[in-house]
Amino acid sequence: MADYHLHVQMIKRSTGRSAVAAIAYRASEKIYNEHDGRWHDYTRKKDVVYTEIMLPENAPNEYAERSTLWNEVEKSEKRSDSQTAREFDIALPVEFSREEQIALTREYLQKNFVDKGMCADFAIHDKLDGNPHSHVMLTTRHVTKSGFGNKNRDWNKVEQLEEWRENWANICNEKFKAKGLDERIDHRTLQAQGIDREPTIHEGRDPKAKAENLEIKRRNADRTLEKHAEYMHELREMHLILNRETKALRAQTIALRREMQAMRTTAENIDERAEHIRNTKSRLDELKAERENMGFFTNKKDIDSLIQKHERSYEQATSYFAREYNISPEQATAEIKRLEQKATDKQRIVAELQNKLDPIKSQQDEFLLEYQKQKLLADISHDKQKIYNRLSELEKQSQPQKQSAQYIISQTENQRILDSISKENFTRILQDLDPEKQKALLKV
Repeated sequence: MADYHLHVQMIKRSTGRSAVAAIAYRASEKIYNEHDGRWHDYTRKKDVVYTEIMLPENAPNEYAERSTLWNEVEKSEKRSDSQTAREFDIALPVEFSREEQIALTREYLQKNFVDKGMCADFAIHDKLDGNPHSHVMLTTRHVTKSGFGNKNRDWNKVEQLEEWRENWANICNEKFKAKGLDERIDHRTLQAQGIDREPTIHEGRDPKAKAENLEIKRRNADRTLEKHAEYMHELREMHLILNRETKALRAQTIALRREMQAMRTTAENIDERAEHIRNTKSRLDELKAERENMGFFTNKKDIDSLIQKHERSYEQATSYFAREYNISPEQATAEIKRLEQKATDKQRIVAELQNKLDPIKSQQDEFLLEYQKQKLLADISHDKQKIYNRLSELEKQSQPQKQSAQYIISQTENQRILDSISKENFTRILQDLDPEKQKALLKV
């Protein structure tokens, strides 16, 4: 089931993070960080299934190499509190194949970021648990043939973020439609997003009987259109009820998936940052040991400067870690295990909800097909207007005295679904009719 998740965060030195360490983790690679003189090795990660770097036309060719690109990013930032990169965490539609997920990500990044002058480095993670997602690292400065220039502050605006979020929903929905799928996603919050006939008599040659039969036939015609309108109204009501049920189940599922994605994102961030803290502490201990072994008359100015730099980095990272996650770095492994277990529990509930949803959705599709069949038959009927007039009366009678905005939206949405006859449904309906009605319907 399609759901929307797009989370954005900045990679900041003030929190003890670096773009090199972050991309090494996302891409599951071993990369040397020239800024702090450390290796970041995350080759142990096994859920990275695809990586790619996308560059603007005017970017240096050597930026196509991951280590070069992100070390140049680090060099371009001089401040200790610099924001070195922007990261997007995006849920990928499970309805698409891996090749389609990659193509979808490429198209989105090209139109929204690369064409605007950003370098984009993305990695697709998939543990085969129904939660494929893409981590996208974006540069924050304009890039030229000679390297990185000034920062574009417009990229930090809330309006720009909202546009990026909406564009992801739009491009996914276009692909769903192109594949003939009914799935759709919405970037907005959940809060911001319902034959009975009278027998004729034997006529013979009796003119009176003929006149009486004409009246009976008129009454039968009226009764038929009455029944036709009633049947369409019942189908509408049943479809509306089932539509509400499916929406409620979908909302529950989407909420659970978002929670699950948030937990897994948090677990990944804890893992990355805890590893960064461990490496910083290890390097700090090495530097201190190296200083202890230096001769009495050796100039220790350079190594003292390095030690101070790593101490600041270590203090910043541990302070942010405790503030952000309410645990110490030593508790990271247990916390990751707890979050993964909670995510697994929610995954099980999602599967249970899906098992409830499938038969309801199937029944809803049957009502939809039958309603559209009756609508098409009404459209070729001589009593078309009478049928629709009666249907309108029945609809008004069934409406509550006070109509809430939510009720009106639900009714409007339901009617839109009912009136949108797909090519597949039209073909199925056509095959079910006799040749005379098929001919009449094809002329409409």
